[in-house]
Amino acid sequence: MTKSQKWVSFLILSMTCGVIYQVAYIRFVFLGPTAKALALSGQEYANIISVFGIVAMVMYFFGGWFADKFSPKLLIVTALVGTGIADLYLGTVPGYWGILAAHVLMAVMGMGLYWAALVKAIGMLGDSSEQGRLFGFLEGVRGVTSTIVGFVGTAVVAASVAEAAGVLWLIRIYGILCFVYAALVWLFVKGDERRLADLGSSTVTLRQLWLAARNKYTWLIGGTVMLMYCFYTTLGYFSPLLEHQYGMAAALIGVIGVVRTYVFQFVAGPAGGVVVDKVTKSTPRFLRWMFLGCAAIAVTFLVLPRDSAFKWVALALMFALCLLVFASRGVYWAQVGEVEVPADERGGVIGLASGIAYLPDAFLPTVSAWWIGDPAATPAVPEHGGGYTTLFLFLLAMALLGVGLTTLTDRTRRRELAARASRPAPGAVPVTT
Repeated sequence: MTKSQKWVSFLILSMTCGVIYQVAYIRFVFLGPTAKALALSGQEYANIISVFGIVAMVMYFFGGWFADKFSPKLLIVTALVGTGIADLYLGTVPGYWGILAAHVLMAVMGMGLYWAALVKAIGMLGDSSEQGRLFGFLEGVRGVTSTIVGFVGTAVVAASVAEAAGVLWLIRIYGILCFVYAALVWLFVKGDERRLADLGSSTVTLRQLWLAARNKYTWLIGGTVMLMYCFYTTLGYFSPLLEHQYGMAAALIGVIGVVRTYVFQFVAGPAGGVVVDKVTKSTPRFLRWMFLGCAAIAVTFLVLPRDSAFKWVALALMFALCLLVFASRGVYWAQVGEVEVPADERGGVIGLASGIAYLPDAFLPTVSAWWIGDPAATPAVPEHGGGYTTLFLFLLAMALLGVGLTTLTDRTRRRELAARASRPAPGAVPVTT
């Protein structure tokens, strides 16, 4: 494989990452309009999103097995084609059960076939000295692609007579893009089979899961990520808050959604890594500060009057929250290496911790939709159980738990290092008096 073939392969693979998940997570930019476009109530759409989250969580465990058994290139092409079919099918507005089936298919394609295969495909483009660079640039290219596609999508929706009609066209366009990228991967992506063999197995075995379950850091890291992921999962519900309670212009909501979802992804993530390396020197310590910031923002939203006079304050608070959340997302899996989980246990620790970490996707969309209601529906669906006040109290509780969990992780690690330092070095001769 020549250098030009390597970088063409890398760019195409990285750009697929910015396309394949667009419809599955379109709610982060167009929550209300998507539900309306699919002829669903806000609660029905949230329930479907939760089912998607459950299937996605299960599929993470099977992804490694698929990546070991089949060619990564073939899996990526299959996943893109399958996702494209699901997107185009959604564009026909097939009714509740059809929409549910399409989301299940997207979860199987995106998390079962695509993700582990992409990791292997990127990994075989370089030797061990290039892996950090490759995966760092992967996130950057993914973020840029998602941002460009997101802004184009916002323009398509804004140009439509009705937002819902624009969202349907956008879903179809994303489906076509999946087919285009499937063809590009098939025609132009090259791989190094020798390096692929060197990457080893991606399958998480039962033995690895058992060892992971006995490792305290599995629960500490998984719990930490889960608590921060609660903030990420609820970001989409800030759109109706800004529009219907703070009076933000509807035309701005799509643009705000793109900035919130994609721009912060490639700006805040690397920034978080730099702060960990240069300032805190510890990921749990850094995450503790992030949780404290999230707690402060949740408290501010609880006391901030829901009035149009404060809409720019609310927007600034939401962007500050995005900065904290995406900075955390950029580093929280670095804890696995930082606490020195043995290499032969890392697959199990990451697999089980991921199952814990992404639990909010299985229940929080449904619960959040019930809390906030649907003011854009006809007739409007009122808030339940305290509405946004309950949502922010919940997020405050998650932030405080996060402070406690990261403190526990930091202290546990420091005790381990202190105990190791106090032990005599192997072969050392004890000093006698």
